[in-house]
Amino acid sequence: MKIVYCLPSTYLLGGVERIVSSKANLLSEMGHDVSIVTTDQQGKQPYFKINNNIKCYDLGINYCLNGQRSFIKKLFYFFYNFYQHKKRLKKLLLELRADIVISTFRTEMGFLPKIKDGSKKIVEFHVCKPMFRITRRKGIMGYVDDFMMPKMIHSLRKYDRFVVLSHEDADNWKELNNVSVINNFCSKNFAEKAKLEKHRVISVGRYEYQKGYDRLINAWALIAKQVPDWTLHIFGEGSLRPVLTKQIYDLNLEKSVFLDGATNNVGKELSESSIVAFTSNYEGFPMAIVEVESAGLPVVSFDAPCGPKDIIRDGEDGFLVKNGDIEDFGKKLLSLMQDEELRKKMGEKALENSKRFTQENIIPQWISLFETILKK
Repeated sequence: MKIVYCLPSTYLLGGVERIVSSKANLLSEMGHDVSIVTTDQQGKQPYFKINNNIKCYDLGINYCLNGQRSFIKKLFYFFYNFYQHKKRLKKLLLELRADIVISTFRTEMGFLPKIKDGSKKIVEFHVCKPMFRITRRKGIMGYVDDFMMPKMIHSLRKYDRFVVLSHEDADNWKELNNVSVINNFCSKNFAEKAKLEKHRVISVGRYEYQKGYDRLINAWALIAKQVPDWTLHIFGEGSLRPVLTKQIYDLNLEKSVFLDGATNNVGKELSESSIVAFTSNYEGFPMAIVEVESAGLPVVSFDAPCGPKDIIRDGEDGFLVKNGDIEDFGKKLLSLMQDEELRKKMGEKALENSKRFTQENIIPQWISLFETILKK
């Protein structure tokens, strides 16, 4: 099969870039003809390895440069870039004559099905529908967001298939009859498994609103005095570091909560921890949970939209807590912290359950989807 992926760029360290690169590599190794088309590569090298037999094309649109312009210029250049994007992508796809073209829900999503190159069109969604409500802008721009939602639904109906990452999110798209669910797969396999004996809780992610670390720190504040020999380590970077630092100081948690910054050795940090805390406000499909479970760690997570309930089996390999229930989150952490036998039992189950999300289980689902829609 000839398969084309469309996304803004491959040079960033991001979840979409990682999973698309991984899928493209695996499909090419299976003998498929794979291409990646970007709009904003700017001559930079891919962050993740891309096989030499994968053809990469950049359309030179560079939407990313628009943020530096005034409002009027932004408006003008967006529509100019949008026109150029349609024109250049159409020309390229007519030359490639692919069997399958996949949008990653970026700018091309609105016009890709209109390109009549003979290919089947798929759009894959890497977050979740509730994100649109959670991140709705304030003021007049909020009305713009509301106006765009029906137009987005109209565009999605034109695709041969709309792929979401969780069954939970699939239930949010009842107005569509072309929805399929395919989970992301875990491309990391940590060689060193955690022994779950150290008194350390860990969380890894960006210091941004999405990750909800203010909620984690508040939960920790409720239990810290009961477990004075335990510490919480949050690895990452982001714009909210000063806010979180102040919160830790105001709650007198400087001796037990640490913002450790980014790490390039997550496996080592996981192996030296005993519990993972996951407090995101929203996700698409949190691969971080799968990855830490593959290291044999139990997880305490809010049941936030979307994905944690597709991964965690509550009470078996971790705990799912009602989204926003800070007190219960603290209690569930405490129950694991005070019971080493329970930690190890859940850790074993976490390792076992994480195997559902291997590439060996997920890639065949994509192949099956491709074959099904090509028959129509």
